[in-house]
Amino acid sequence: MNKKFKSCIILSSIFFIGCVAFEKKETITMEGERNRLTSEFYEKAVYLEQQKKPAQAKKNYQLALVADPSNKAARQGVTQMNKQLQTIADKYYRKSIALHKKGKYSEATRYLLIALRLWPEHFKARQELMATRNLNIQKYVLHTIKKGETLSKISKIYYGNFKQSGIIAQANHIKDAGFIRVGMQLKIPELKSYPFVSPKATDKLEQWTETSYQPEEKTEPLMMYKNMGIDFFRYQEFENAVAEFKKVLNADPADKESITYISKAYFNLGSNAYAKKKYLTAIENFQQALAFNKKCASCKRKIIQSRNLYKEYHYKAGMKFFDEQNLNSAILEWDLVHQMDTDYKKVAQLLHKAKTIQKNIETIKQSE
Repeated sequence: MNKKFKSCIILSSIFFIGCVAFEKKETITMEGERNRLTSEFYEKAVYLEQQKKPAQAKKNYQLALVADPSNKAARQGVTQMNKQLQTIADKYYRKSIALHKKGKYSEATRYLLIALRLWPEHFKARQELMATRNLNIQKYVLHTIKKGETLSKISKIYYGNFKQSGIIAQANHIKDAGFIRVGMQLKIPELKSYPFVSPKATDKLEQWTETSYQPEEKTEPLMMYKNMGIDFFRYQEFENAVAEFKKVLNADPADKESITYISKAYFNLGSNAYAKKKYLTAIENFQQALAFNKKCASCKRKIIQSRNLYKEYHYKAGMKFFDEQNLNSAILEWDLVHQMDTDYKKVAQLLHKAKTIQKNIETIKQSE
């Protein structure tokens, strides 16, 4: 009994030590992987910063922080990129104000949107964009442009100053004040904040109808997000458009206009990724577009095309590596195909073959 008891103690000790060793090895492996990811993201961030791409650099510094929250260098990198982004956004904001004064309203809006893309918390840029949206219109008059008149001069007639030409441009969807012409008829809106100084309207006076403008209560905050999303979409800033429409749909999931726009934005993101041969990203975006629009036949077709191209690309890459006797790379490529489609061509057999050869080679090496 005593001998058996001693044997049990020895076996238990071996098992316990084995468990400790395994846990220690796993801890070291996890720590090593964390360090690898931190280093990878940090180095990429530094490179992007040197390439003067602060937005992408900031993203990679943040990823480095996710991998290692105690990394002081990455945290400092985020702070530095924030400062740079704020400075650049402010330059775009000032450029927007200058363009607006010159009557370049469409360009001015584009620069405001760029400023907000770079620094979403830019208060003045967001306030300026909101100001162009939140028009509390009381009524309007129809004004026919006469020879020598500009938007600034028309602004002086109705508002008593030259500075409200942007309101007239917005009400009439004028992108550039330089393109107005004699005989063109304009809507001149009377606003709660900018009433007409005198009844000088010689043309037809009409009241706003509910269908001709958005009521004021809808402009805050959901209408503001929607309008910003539409502007981002028009300027092909699709990622930012998606972010704004998500804000609307989080509060109002049934908003049809936002659903339509977000589906189109995702489709465009997918098309851009598809053109760059980033097929997994393309598939993800096409699937998102389809989720918002179940009838999107183009989405379904593009998903199939992207999957086929992705599989064929990695299948051929695997064949090339296999022919070059680079088994590790061949296995990695074929494994990507196998994960998506186990029945694609003979990828399962090829993967098994490559792994078997690799295993046999390792066995021979160990026996030497």
